[in-house]
Amino acid sequence: MTGVTRRHGLLAATAAMAAPAGGVWSQARPNRLQLWDNATGVHLRGAVIAQRRVYPEIDGPEFLGRGSVGAPVSDASLARLARLGANLVVLSHPGLAGEAPPFAIDPAIEQHLHAIIRRCARQGLYVVIGFRTGPGRSEFTFHRDQAGSWFPADHINERVWQSCEAQDGWEAMWAHTARHFRHYSNLAGYLLMVEPNANLAARGPDGDDLDIWDADRLAEAVAGTPADWPSLCGRLSRAVRAVDPETPILVSPDGYANLAFAGLIDRHAVSGQVLAVHDYSPRDYTHQGAGADIEFNPSLAEFDQPMSGPWMLGEFGVSRWAPGAAGYLARRIAAAEAQGAAWSVFRWDSGWRVYENAENRFNPLYGGDAGARQPDPQSALLDTLSRAWSSNAARPVPFLRR
Repeated sequence: MTGVTRRHGLLAATAAMAAPAGGVWSQARPNRLQLWDNATGVHLRGAVIAQRRVYPEIDGPEFLGRGSVGAPVSDASLARLARLGANLVVLSHPGLAGEAPPFAIDPAIEQHLHAIIRRCARQGLYVVIGFRTGPGRSEFTFHRDQAGSWFPADHINERVWQSCEAQDGWEAMWAHTARHFRHYSNLAGYLLMVEPNANLAARGPDGDDLDIWDADRLAEAVAGTPADWPSLCGRLSRAVRAVDPETPILVSPDGYANLAFAGLIDRHAVSGQVLAVHDYSPRDYTHQGAGADIEFNPSLAEFDQPMSGPWMLGEFGVSRWAPGAAGYLARRIAAAEAQGAAWSVFRWDSGWRVYENAENRFNPLYGGDAGARQPDPQSALLDTLSRAWSSNAARPVPFLRR
């Protein structure tokens, strides 16, 4: 999700599982791809937890915490999510490798990812590892329209769409990740890149942003160049599969995971791929500012599902103060459920009140009052989500070691 928050905003063994239609889950560790089988119904329902690298010179000592990654996520917040019925967390997380050469693995970022996966496991939550950033791609690509306001414009790094060296770094980063994280019993998938945006951020022939929103035109413009995300996506998929033959690989289309570009992705590059699309339509409604009072128009909110699975609705959400916001979420969930698609709402509360009390547009805990600066125990949004999450039956075996 891009360009919607104020300053410092953030955009994302065995298993006991319910029996799918026409079959029974194995009590040995199942094929993880079963969790994404649209034909047997929805097995994963949850939320996105979005974190980024902390920049002390921008964030100060408290806003996102004192660690390398923020905002800090509390055990109480994870426990609450599980208690409400969710069984999936999409970790929209900084990549393990540095954004500038030599693109080395950052031990602090890697340690953080290990820790939060284990903490999710102890709460009975599956996880998807998704990388927002990595070699030649910084967090600020998601906030490019705010450059020069709360962060310096030179913090935007989008060189991955011009640099073969940076793309080599992504390949090495994903091979390292698969090698060191494949053993987690609650790992449900790898999301190769959160919201690829070569269609916008790559350089065009005139040196300006490419800014192409037509799939055929984009394919022609980027063919044979580093801006060809489908080509890079296939390369990263093969790097993961060479190390980990089992874990599903979630692939998002260009255009910030826009379904309109899904046809450019080679769904058969490797086995076990899952299409992950994001949808916030109608955007004028879902991203409205406080006081806009744009009404929910169901006729403009239909979601065109992919023609074939497996696929998931990896992000959707709404400004919590939008009129009819709870009904909008219910309708979007129903569309995914009707197609047997896993889903994760943007976004779940971190528990770090310094951040959440200031940045909570998409946080369902804060209810419908635009001026809320603390969670609302009567949030209709949370009631809607909890009712949907309560359909979950699949759970990983709890991880008890600390």
